[in-house]
Amino acid sequence: MILKKFVTILGVTLACAFAGGLTSSSADASYLGITSTKQTSYNARFVNQGSRNDGIYYYAPYNTQRSAKTRDASGKNWQHRFVNVSQVATLSNGAQFAKFSWYGKTIGWVDVKALGKFSRSQNAKVLLNNAHFQGRAMLFNNYTKGASYVNVGYSDATTQTPNSADTLYPIASLQKVMTGALIEQLAGQGKLSLNDKLSRYYPGVKNSSQMTLRQLLNQRSGIDMSESTPNTLLKTQSAEINYTLNQLQVGKVGSYNYTNANYTLLAGVASKVTGQTYDQLVQKRIIAPLKLKHTFAWDSLPKSGFVANGYSFANGKSNNPNNASQKLVSSLLGAGNYYSTPSDYYAIQRGLRNGKILTTNQYYDLSNDYKLTYAGGLYHYSGSIKRVRGTLSGAGYETVLYGSEGNKSGVILFANQAPTRSMDGLAKTMYDLARYYNEN
Repeated sequence: MILKKFVTILGVTLACAFAGGLTSSSADASYLGITSTKQTSYNARFVNQGSRNDGIYYYAPYNTQRSAKTRDASGKNWQHRFVNVSQVATLSNGAQFAKFSWYGKTIGWVDVKALGKFSRSQNAKVLLNNAHFQGRAMLFNNYTKGASYVNVGYSDATTQTPNSADTLYPIASLQKVMTGALIEQLAGQGKLSLNDKLSRYYPGVKNSSQMTLRQLLNQRSGIDMSESTPNTLLKTQSAEINYTLNQLQVGKVGSYNYTNANYTLLAGVASKVTGQTYDQLVQKRIIAPLKLKHTFAWDSLPKSGFVANGYSFANGKSNNPNNASQKLVSSLLGAGNYYSTPSDYYAIQRGLRNGKILTTNQYYDLSNDYKLTYAGGLYHYSGSIKRVRGTLSGAGYETVLYGSEGNKSGVILFANQAPTRSMDGLAKTMYDLARYYNEN
């Protein structure tokens, strides 16, 4: 009888085991069960943690297993942090817990009531406002699909006209790669060679017989020139080039020295071999093929007026007038005398690789095959990252592009009030935001 009873119990036990009938909740009723889970993806930030102070559990929702009986972190330390929710679990007591990550790193679980939905654009605007940035930002992590566009502050504080998609900003040194692209195009057409000596075009420049166009592109010609402001407005291309020729100095050929003069001379070279002005070349070879609607030379801006005024943050206040000198801008031929928008500039960056301006191989050539940190108008870093930043001396304008070489992910910031923190640092922060979060 005893043996028969033992066999019966063993049979029931084995049957339950094969049927999956033994669960953790039945084994220990002191833990909560998980009645359902849902895969999801939305952005949120921690809210009301001063009063709620929710527990964060690294391994599982609260009290669903031994490792989740006590909190691993406190929500009060996460107030306003921006996270992504990937899963929601409903517990046997009706509570719901969210599994969340922070900048790509999975953290753990928290009560869904600790989180408020918050988009990437909203978070970007908070970060930009905290830096007293005013202007327009573009964040992208899947080319332009689902890109975030953020406007902050005024293009005209007096009339309270907000910055918008149509607002034009001086792009400063972000223009240099456009000039470099023209030179690369002309080299591809056999109209010049990157190995040409500068003396072929400007023999009056000291040591020009030792300088190649490639060295000008890479800021290694030995030429130096401060960003000085002429006494009068330079109204013709010849006046712009002559101003540079009269101001520049020459040091050791081959050493890196960043200066606008290299690109002004390259703009002049492009004109010499084509018989067209620099602006005509930009219009024909960049603006027209890309069908750009918001890219203009400094002296051809639309009269209707979408140009952002320059401002600075000082004494705790924004919108202190800080416009660029038009005399200075007039001297920056090929190096910083164009205005544009983040969207147009992104199109230019894509055009440098997709055949509309340059082919991918031409882009590699312009970039000197990434052998140097600076080449062809852009900085190139390990990890297939490119960057370029532009400023106008004595003005509130500042621009930056930071992103992947292939233009899949990145950020473009055009400011008419420069941030109070480093523009490069702000760009890297925004780049991480773009990489790890979608817009939703």
